[in-house]
Parts: sequence; structure tokens; C-alpha cells
Amino acid sequence: MTRSSSKSPVPSPRRMKLNQLLSRLSQRQRTLLYVTVGIVGLALLERFVGAPLGGRLYELDQEIVVKENQLKRNLKTLAAREAVLDAYAPYAAYVSTTASDEETIGGLLKEIEELARKSGLTLLNVRPKPATNIDAGKRYPVEVELETEMGPLIRFIHGLHASKYPLRVNQLRLDTKGGRSSQVKVYLLINKSVLQ
Repeated sequence: MTRSSSKSPVPSPRRMKLNQLLSRLSQRQRTLLYVTVGIVGLALLERFVGAPLGGRLYELDQEIVVKENQLKRNLKTLAAREAVLDAYAPYAAYVSTTASDEETIGGLLKEIEELARKSGLTLLNVRPKPATNIDAGKRYPVEVELETEMGPLIRFIHGLHASKYPLRVNQLRLDTKGGRSSQVKVYLLINKSVLQ
């Protein structure tokens, strides 16, 4: 005799009770029971699957809106970058690059000598003084002595103030040489301010 490897389906006691209960119900009651179980199942599915999924989708939508707004602001900022760089360019000379005091003073002396040459002046004495700290950086003073007429002196002072570097004349002293000479002896204190 050969034994079958498949087991015959033996219903469990619970299943048998459920079948007996369902067999006692009328067709209409069974339909109502199935519809009720379906509605309750759908409600549970919506409560435990749909609501969390919908909530997460809502959160993602809000996050996307926030990111879009940030992106729009960033794009506006990038679009304005050129205008900012153009507006910053005139002030670039005010900002210190990592130059030492000696390099800064050397550049300042070179600029003063170049402006004096362009103005037709001969400098008698140029003495840099120690740098002083100011609120937002350093100030580099230079004492300059020269003898000249008023025309070249005015061109020189104008050149200092129009320089690409922030050069300012803080003190100016004029002494006449005496007699009818148009030459004056000039003492200037020129400062360069550097932001750090």
C-alpha cells in the first residue's frame, strides 16, 4: 500500500465553528457580513497604511516647497553676484591681503614716488612711521618733505586722493622760502588705511 505524501485537508476547530456560523446565516446576512468586514478592513488599511503614507507624502511636499524657495533665493543671490563683485572692486585696495607691514609700506612708498614723478615733483625726504592699529585694521603713515610750486603740489595731492589705494593727506604745512620765489617748502603726513 502506498502512502500519499500530501495530507488531507483537515479543517481546524476554529474554522469549523466559523463555517457552521456562516452556514446558519441567510444569504443577505452573509453579504452584509462580507461588506462589513470589507469596510472595516478598508478602514484599518487606510488608518494603518494610508494615513502614515499620506502624512509622509505631505511632509515631503512641504520639504520640496521649502527647498524650492531656498533654491529661488540662492539663484537670485547668484544672479546678483556680478553686481556685488563690481561694487566691491573699488574697495579691494582697502582690504589687506596677507602682506607684512614692510611689504605694505614698500608699496605705499612706491605709489607716493610714482605720483610725485607724474606730478613733476622731486621729493626731498620720505620717512615711513610705524603702523598704528585702528578700529578695523591698520594705518600706515609716511612723512614727506618737498619743495615745489603750487601747481605741481595740487596735482600731487589730487593724485593721492584719486589713487586706487586709500591714501589721504592728514597734515599739510607750507612754508615760504622767502623773497619773491614761487617755491614753497611742503611737509605732508600721508596715511594709508588697510582693513583687516
